[in-house]
Amino acid sequence: MILALLMPLVPSCNTGDSVLEEPWKEIFNGVDLGGWSIVGSEGKFWVEDSAIMCHQVSNTPEHTFLSTNKEYDNFILECKVKIDEGYSSGILFRCVEAPDTASTSLFGYQTKIDPSPRKWTGGIMVHYGYMFQWYYTLKDDSIAREAFRINEWNRFRIEAIDTSIKIWINDIPTCNLINSDYIKGTIALKIHSLGNDPEKEAVKGYFKNIRMITKEPEKYAHEMDLAPLRVD
Repeated sequence: MILALLMPLVPSCNTGDSVLEEPWKEIFNGVDLGGWSIVGSEGKFWVEDSAIMCHQVSNTPEHTFLSTNKEYDNFILECKVKIDEGYSSGILFRCVEAPDTASTSLFGYQTKIDPSPRKWTGGIMVHYGYMFQWYYTLKDDSIAREAFRINEWNRFRIEAIDTSIKIWINDIPTCNLINSDYIKGTIALKIHSLGNDPEKEAVKGYFKNIRMITKEPEKYAHEMDLAPLRVD
């Protein structure tokens, strides 16, 4: 009993009768933007207090992204996110380069960070250049709509395993999507485009503690009580 009490606590996942230590790997070093590249428009990213700072810039007609240099297919991603009131953003994954005719640099799944009264943070949308489409909304889930808290750090968990995409915010399930549109690509943080509105330059987004499981992530997947929604 004494030995059991002295054993260190480690993140783990139950699989039947065994307990697996979760093999997390940090993809943001907390010091600089090494391993990431800025694509798109003129939004500003930098590192401050071990967090990635995201700053909108006026007269940027296109979104700006901070994208990983490495591509991922199946994974579990966790990070902490905070936004100032009014800052619209998103976490994109399985991103691919958009065609030159598109109004954005990247296509892929976007976990929306939605500061509007709609409160669809944790839903999934995709961008098609001059139009976008919601694949998974939170319109009928009042609990999920209250999961994200503006001006506070929020814990995101994204599981993308084959065609299954599951999202939790602060341990509250917000999305259970089945879709096969994107199979492999980069992870990207989004700065929204901005018109001639210098006042909105004052609001910012913050990301930190970005880590992933990429080796056999299905072993560490969590169960979810939301029914899956298939979108073809």
